[in-house]
This record gives sequence, structure tokens and C-alpha cells, in this order.
Amino acid sequence: MNPAPKITLTIASAAVFFGCWMLLIPVRQLPVYLPPAVIPAQQKGPVFDAHWVSNNETNEAHSASIAITDGKPVVVWYGGTEEGHRDVAIFSSSFDGKWSSPRVIADRNSTEQALGRYIRKVGNPNLYSWPDGRLGLYYVSVSIGGWAASSINYMESFDQGIQWTSPIRLVSSPFLNISTLVRTEGLPLSDGGVQLPVYHEFLGKFSETLTLSSDLTVMDKVRISRGKHSLQPAITNLDESSAIGLLRYSGDPPGRVLSVLSKDAGAHWSNPVRTELPNPNSAVSIINPGNGYLLLALNDLEDGRHRLSLAMGSANEWTIVKVLEEETATNLDHEYEFSYPSMTIGPDGFIHLVYTWNQKRIKHLRFNREWLELP
Repeated sequence: MNPAPKITLTIASAAVFFGCWMLLIPVRQLPVYLPPAVIPAQQKGPVFDAHWVSNNETNEAHSASIAITDGKPVVVWYGGTEEGHRDVAIFSSSFDGKWSSPRVIADRNSTEQALGRYIRKVGNPNLYSWPDGRLGLYYVSVSIGGWAASSINYMESFDQGIQWTSPIRLVSSPFLNISTLVRTEGLPLSDGGVQLPVYHEFLGKFSETLTLSSDLTVMDKVRISRGKHSLQPAITNLDESSAIGLLRYSGDPPGRVLSVLSKDAGAHWSNPVRTELPNPNSAVSIINPGNGYLLLALNDLEDGRHRLSLAMGSANEWTIVKVLEEETATNLDHEYEFSYPSMTIGPDGFIHLVYTWNQKRIKHLRFNREWLELP
């Protein structure tokens, strides 16, 4: 029997199913970003300090995310024997003069019990501070296969990260609800919702955004890129309607950070273009301090993650202004890694940055604009 009719029927059925699912997404006006807060110069002189958030509690610590809630920094990350291991858990710590002892807030067992489904592994925690004071936590879980089969789960805290609700599973795809991953921070919207950068690794690697209402209803889903080489989008808005996204690049050399732009609050995105910034297939983090420049944390290398730097600039032009970590020794029995940065700005104007330190610990830096402007 000719297989062509069966293939045609399968494709048509999938198209109808997807179209029906899209009709279930509520129709609303285009989202609008909250304008970036203008952080005035503090006139306190340059300030820079560093702290360890984790201290070798686990063999591996990775993929940290930071948020400010009620003026208090909170950090989450995953730790365990190694990435993808059954013993990996989501850890949390908060800062009040010093970092609190890390504690487990989610793992495969607690996620499995709450969702009523088998969970093989968890990873990629990501914090979001809601305008109404809630602290949200997104993280991924996998039941079968690798990270390409991930789903996004969500928990929230009403007391600055001390206690957390049981996780729920977000429905982000009509096809088995898999292959949606989260890594970078969301953007607040004027209606109280959030635009969450996500990415896919199943049958390709590409970036999207999920627009969620304050009650976590999926209001919209927009493709940022296509193909097999762009993931983990880091997005910040320039004003109420314009935004820039910088993407991790996993394709053929030379490795460069990819850039996209939106002029309608994320409803549409330009085609990705290569910047001049090197990228060794590694995550980046971007913020808009609201003072006429953007700040980017990245591994500015084509190979390896042994240097972590800060770049200042605009959508089209960037300048490396600080090298935060660098290991140049070549006779070591292992490779150093300073990677997966996550940045945010506190109400006092201080910039907070956390990142993976050699896959073993999570490090926190705090600095101000005056320090950035030092030669």
C-alpha cells in the first residue's frame, strides 16, 4: 500500500490538533512591557564584593538563578553527583548579611509525588519576582529520555523563599507537553503577567517565549528562532515595546552570540544575526540598568568556559569592560569553568550576579555602576 495517503492524513491530523490547541489560548491585546526602572548613580564610590553561596555541599553545583524579593536576594541552583543524576535536587539560599545554609526545596521524589507521574531527573531552576510580592520558581523535569523531553514545573513562595507551594506542571505544548526548557529570567508585563524565555531541544534547538498571566494561564507562545543552533534566550526590554534577545549558539564555528530584536513587545522577532561577541556554546545573561546602556555577562571565548566577563553596550555594539574570572593555566588536570551567569538589579541600584564556579560551587558578586565605570 502506498504510504503517502497515511503520511498526508497524519500531517493533516496533527495540524488540526495544533490549530485546535492554539484556539484554546485566550485572545487578548498585545502585551506591553513595564518600562525599565531608572537607577540613579549612588555617589557612594565604587563598590564590589564577592561571596560563596554554596560550599561544596554536593559534588556538582550548577545553573544558578537570582532574584530580589522584598529587598532580599534569593538564589536557586541544582546540585548532586552530576548533571542528570537521580540524586540532583534544587537548592535555595537567601542573603541577609550573609548567605543562609543551602536547603533542598525540590527534587525528583517531591516532584513525582506532587505531579503523580514518574520523574527521572530535575534541573535548570529559574526565579521570577512577581510585582505583587510572590516569588516564583520554574524548573524542568524529565520522565523519559534526556533534556529534550523536559517539561516546566512551577512553585511559588509568599515569604521570600522560606516556604514553597507544591509544584504544578505547566502545559506549554500540545504534543505530549515535552521539550520546553527554561533557563533565563522573565520580563514583567503591564497587566501583571510575565513573558518567559524558553527553548526547545527536540528535533532542533530553537528559542521561544511563553506569555503567562499572573495565574499562570498560557496567553501566548511566540517563536524567536528556528533551526538547530540557538537556545537559552536572554531577553531584556529597552522600553514599553522594544526588546533585545541574545541567544546561546550551538552551531558551526565561529561561535558567536546571536541577537534578535522586537519592536512590538515580543509579538514578533527579527531573524537572528551573529554579533561580534564570541560564544563557546554557553549561556549568557542580560539586564537593562536603565542608564542608557545594557549589561551582558558571558564567556567571551570561542572555546572553553574558563573566562567570565561583563560587556556594556547597545543592541549592535558591545565592549568588554570587566573580566570577572579567568584561568589561563594549561597544565591543570581539569578544565576550569565560570559559566551560566544570572543577573538582576536591586531596588538600591546594586547589580547582583551569580554563576557556576568550576562546576563545584555557586558564587555571588555585588557591584554598582561606579565600579563598572572604573578603568
